[in-house]
Amino acid sequence: MDFSAAASSEGELQIVTSQGDLDVHAAPQMLALLMPLMQPGSRTIIEMSGTPFMDSSGLASIIEAAARARDVDGYLCIAAPSVRVERVLQITGVDTLIDVFDSLESAKLGR
Repeated sequence: MDFSAAASSEGELQIVTSQGDLDVHAAPQMLALLMPLMQPGSRTIIEMSGTPFMDSSGLASIIEAAARARDVDGYLCIAAPSVRVERVLQITGVDTLIDVFDSLESAKLGR
């Protein structure tokens, strides 16, 4: 499945919506989209309901962006991951490093 991602703003909140497999081919695109958003005090949500698959390269792109967010006192979380993506986050322990929410609305509320 071809990958695409787009960012939109809701006030000070940035929402990145991903569609398609986040794999070795798509990871550079995701990282290129995320990194400029990681600004001091930024709050970014990656909405992943349209992403059925994520490999280690895709995971690495999110981890790198999350590390950058922390470095600049920003915040990055994941919303609405598919079952397979959520399982990858759990198996790797990334869900203990990055907040994962069941829905976009929950992520917006921070709970």
